Amino acid sequence: MQNSSSAEEGKVGLIAALREWGDVQLLTVAFAPGNEAGIVMLTWCHDGSRLFPDAVSLEAEVVILDPRIPGYALEDVQRLYHHEKKPVVVIAALPPGPGDWQESMYRAGAKGHVQLPLTEESVRRLPGIIHTAIESALQERASPGYIPQVSPEVATAIATRGWQRASVVIWANKGGVGKSTIAENVAALLGVVANRKTALVDLNMDGGSIHIDLGIPPTKNVYSVASAYEFRGELKGGEVQTHMIPFQSQSNLWLLLGLPKQSMGGQTCFKREGGEQGKRFANALLDVLRETFDFVVIEIGQNLNDPVHLAAIRAADLVLVVVTPVQSAILRTREVLEDLFDKIQLDRTRFRLVVNAWHPDSGLARKEIVQIMGLPEIGVIPSNLVLTMTALNTHRPVVLSKNSAVADGMAQVASSIFAPLAQVWNQKHRLGRKRRGLLDKMLDALGA
Repeated sequence: MQNSSSAEEGKVGLIAALREWGDVQLLTVAFAPGNEAGIVMLTWCHDGSRLFPDAVSLEAEVVILDPRIPGYALEDVQRLYHHEKKPVVVIAALPPGPGDWQESMYRAGAKGHVQLPLTEESVRRLPGIIHTAIESALQERASPGYIPQVSPEVATAIATRGWQRASVVIWANKGGVGKSTIAENVAALLGVVANRKTALVDLNMDGGSIHIDLGIPPTKNVYSVASAYEFRGELKGGEVQTHMIPFQSQSNLWLLLGLPKQSMGGQTCFKREGGEQGKRFANALLDVLRETFDFVVIEIGQNLNDPVHLAAIRAADLVLVVVTPVQSAILRTREVLEDLFDKIQLDRTRFRLVVNAWHPDSGLARKEIVQIMGLPEIGVIPSNLVLTMTALNTHRPVVLSKNSAVADGMAQVASSIFAPLAQVWNQKHRLGRKRRGLLDKMLDALGA
């Protein structure tokens, strides 16, 4: 078997991280020197603790990985895919019998799979799987929406709990100021970019919009959860999870979609006993979600006379108040908040200010907005109507598309909730600037 420091020019270097020697032998024969598939066997790795350093030092392009090898670590799948110099693609070698190997390895970044034990037929199919997987990974890494793995410094901060779990309500006193868009992007930053387990909850009793913005049919939604709570008088984590939808297969963001119809907000599961049922439901829902998720991002409607909206604001750790640079709307928002602080005795220190659709020529300075609102400003999102509308119409959050000032503003907001995100976001910018040249060359070598 060849044990080379790197694959030949234009070839694909392969590491066989397999437990059974018989599987390795099949690969060795199929990918002998001069084979037509253009695949070079670099080494056999049967120690999981050596996999990552071997793949990096041998400059491998692909690893066929049996999760049963001693020292196997799922995070190595992610580390290999996000290796800064180039992606090292993992093909999952799935053991026979029960287990969730396929799901867990794909979530971590595997790009293909084969069944074990290997056969001559499955090995014949491998070159196609490998080349397709590498092409997919390279194109993903070259796309503006690529999200890098957290740096070692960020991982250390996370491991030492240099942050706090939080439930965050996004609220605005009027419609059309972008609170749904901000909720979606903040949740995507926490759950996809930062990879923290995050729930995005649409609790707008005036009718949900997150399912429309993200292009997801609301077959599962908050109404069904509230109805179950009204019937049973309790909520359990597993029950709530069955009504949630994963945003992407390889992210930690889960969605609890809102009411498909505005009329549903008037049902007894929200309005019984003068709204007390809705209050109890909102509190029970947040209690359950806090046990499961690192972050819970909740969008509510503008009407704070609604018991569900008010209960969510009372229970949240943070309330992000969204305004645009329109003086009359800002003054009205301050008036509503002062009533909350004075008459309902809400804690002002939990409230933060987000200025959306900002433009320096709006006629209102940021300092003026902060002085009027009397709240600390944690983020300013510049005005870019075309970019925002494109994101909504393509059902893709701005922060998961190309780099932009709008995305940076969203990241500023989310970093105030989860500080390590700032380093992840900076790394995304850095890799995005220098990545394409190398990856384009590799795509050319593959004929992509």
